[in-house]
Amino acid sequence: LGTAGGESRGVLLLARASGEPAFGEGELEPLVAFAGQAALALELAERRRDAEQIALLEERDRIARDLHDLAIQRLFATGMTLQSAARLVEHDGAAERVGRAVDDLDETIKIIRSTIFGLRTKDREGGPGLRARAARAVGDAATTLGHPPRLSMEGLLDTDVPPQIADHVMAVLGELLSNAARHAQATRVGVTLKAGRGEVVLTVSDNGKGIPAQGRRSGLINLDERAQSLGGSFTHETPDDGGTRLVWRAPLSTGG
Repeated sequence: LGTAGGESRGVLLLARASGEPAFGEGELEPLVAFAGQAALALELAERRRDAEQIALLEERDRIARDLHDLAIQRLFATGMTLQSAARLVEHDGAAERVGRAVDDLDETIKIIRSTIFGLRTKDREGGPGLRARAARAVGDAATTLGHPPRLSMEGLLDTDVPPQIADHVMAVLGELLSNAARHAQATRVGVTLKAGRGEVVLTVSDNGKGIPAQGRRSGLINLDERAQSLGGSFTHETPDDGGTRLVWRAPLSTGG
């Protein structure tokens, strides 16, 4: 099957059993016409897929522009207003709440910027990049946690992190968020995902009751084994102000 440009699209085979008469000109002529129509249909389908992809990319660019021009600017202006108002608040508790609200707005701006970057980054292997996957997982965790976790992402997560390592990161993130929801009894959870200096680092912290000295720790052991299989590491610690800080890291090139 050939196109008008001479490119081959496939092969159409016509056969008869051994001993049957050869195909005549009258039989081959409609076959040639059918092959031309099939090649044209394949070419049209490819052009339609290209047009749909272009339309999708244009829509993503439009959404990214709207998020940047409307949402981020309004959030930034609101944060500046709250910062100015905080100076006039005399009650310490109220001033602290205003400060936390400003911090939440800053984190929200970071999330939106990460989303914009993901929209403008070409999907790999026909699926969403690591940024979009992590943002979706953290957003979904708000239901089980009872509050939205803070998310911060840095580095070229969609380009520097290989797909197989990205899958490990997502598995670890899901396990850590699930543990925080089931066992930590935390009112605040933070997630930081960074790619740089030859490694990807996932940090999940909370203000919960910490990791019990006894009990089921198989999930943490699995995370440690997963990191070591990639040449990385998994550590957990208790900050001075309580809670838990879990850090999972893996090199971007495992040498395998």
